[in-house]
Amino acid sequence: MKIILILAALLMPLTMIAAEQTLTMKVSGNCGSCKKRIVKAAEQVEGVSSADWDKKTKKFTVVFDDEKTNKKSISTAVLSAGYDVEDLKADNKAYSKLPDCCKYRDEDHEDHD
Repeated sequence: MKIILILAALLMPLTMIAAEQTLTMKVSGNCGSCKKRIVKAAEQVEGVSSADWDKKTKKFTVVFDDEKTNKKSISTAVLSAGYDVEDLKADNKAYSKLPDCCKYRDEDHEDHD
């Protein structure tokens, strides 16, 4: 019985360690309004503790608990907000709801790398 208690005491801290992960990916967008929408979409996913998007580099970084969410769920939230994520395009209906300044697919706002 003592061995079981000792083993349980040794293993318990392992189950209490947060499984925090950092994800970095490219997300299309143009302006500060885009940043607000992208970050808000990600932060609404349960398990996301922080998110940031850089307008210049288009680099999106999110910190999350991988026991509560994953890359697919986070990407889906950003796509639903109207923003392309890496090689996935946002639904045209979601994209069309973006303000004109946030539209990055047309000739005037083309996302050039």
